[in-house]
Amino acid sequence: MDPHDVDVDVDVEDKADWSSRTENAFIRIVHDHVKNGDLQTSTFTKKIWTTISDELFEQSHKRFNVGQLKSKFNRLRKKHREFSDLVAHTGFGWDPISNTVTASEAVWAEYIKRVPAVKLYRKKGLEHHQTLGEIFNTTTASGHLRFSSNQVPLSSDEDREFFLILYVFIF
Repeated sequence: MDPHDVDVDVDVEDKADWSSRTENAFIRIVHDHVKNGDLQTSTFTKKIWTTISDELFEQSHKRFNVGQLKSKFNRLRKKHREFSDLVAHTGFGWDPISNTVTASEAVWAEYIKRVPAVKLYRKKGLEHHQTLGEIFNTTTASGHLRFSSNQVPLSSDEDREFFLILYVFIF
């Protein structure tokens, strides 16, 4: 049986050994694929998942099937969403240098009552928060890059002008 073909329920914790080193490699590999434009919707094609599996095997010497990779990807997405919601909530701050979340005891206590999973971020923020944001935030347009489905598309001249301005702004 091909190890890529085994699938597991992506909503449950898999039995795979995700050491910190292996997780870091996985995040780097996924990030590279996102930068290459391989994430067309909220996930990858089976072909790309297989490529990711092979690349991770080369780096970690551990074989993960596609189901395990999808499961890990979805758990990372959930953690990123929880953490992003936390730091965006009124009363919380985030220091990206020290990777710590700041808030008063009362704010923490109230928020943890509603969202117990965030308790683990009280001492240390989400590792790779910025990289995970680049991975998961690419599938949701917001701000000046958002276009409504009922909005008239830009002409090619308007496209070029818009992206030239955006390019100059970013770089």
